[in-house]
Amino acid sequence: MKERVIRVGRPAPLIGVVCEPEKINSNRPAVLIFNSGVMHHIGSCRLSVSLARSFADKGVLSVRFDFSGIGDSSSRRGVESFSETAPLEAAEVMDYLQKKRGIKQFILYGLCSGADAAYETALVDKRVVAYSQIDAYCYKTPKFYYHFYRPKFFELKRWINFCWRMVKKILPEKIMSDKSADEEANQYLEAVSYIREFPPQSEVSSGLKSLVERGLFFNIIFTKGENSYSYPQQYRDSFSDIDFGQNLDLHYFNTAAHIMTHPSHQALVVKTITQWLVDVINKIEKIHK
Repeated sequence: MKERVIRVGRPAPLIGVVCEPEKINSNRPAVLIFNSGVMHHIGSCRLSVSLARSFADKGVLSVRFDFSGIGDSSSRRGVESFSETAPLEAAEVMDYLQKKRGIKQFILYGLCSGADAAYETALVDKRVVAYSQIDAYCYKTPKFYYHFYRPKFFELKRWINFCWRMVKKILPEKIMSDKSADEEANQYLEAVSYIREFPPQSEVSSGLKSLVERGLFFNIIFTKGENSYSYPQQYRDSFSDIDFGQNLDLHYFNTAAHIMTHPSHQALVVKTITQWLVDVINKIEKIHK
């Protein structure tokens, strides 16, 4: 396995790291590993590094790179949104690998905003034959509310908090306005937040249908950290009008954090995606024989 830095595009190049297996097969798809939010190309808790090296062990070349304005890649001029620039910049990297290595097919990976970029890129670039996403676009179904609220109904802490809120409404305002020093301090603490906007469900459904018709392969993983997801088959139910057939590999890791902070969850994700990647490449190679 070899790793080296590449610079793609002008005048402000995209910076990335190519992870090459011992033997490069240009007939095999290469993997593009996208940023997660504003995370550097090492990925959340070095997940992108672990994935790239695992892929190389299986004989698959990958590039983990920074979109413009993130990590090592400088900002570029323009007023386009991320959803518009990400597919264009991904295409630059694909063009680079096609020119330098003769690779003509690509598989994409992304978490959170990287998952969104994978979907958007696949829509407009037919060189993409598959993608893997962690916490992709998904929408609430009737079953979501049952699975989401049922366990909360039996949590004692939630009932205590509910009773406390009721008490505050009943007791005089003067009594309730007396706060402890800790409470006074805590009111100035601001939680870190990230706002991610989902397109209309019908729009995503239409896009997915076009990808299914093209024969794309999908690996979709959801975590406990995605508050809009509450049971294993919600993704299929969310897009019940789409026949994914055998091309969808769906997982729900209901104890994993969104950014995969625990080593055991990281190991599980790397194993799951790598096995899916090998299976997909084998299927693609059979199709082309």
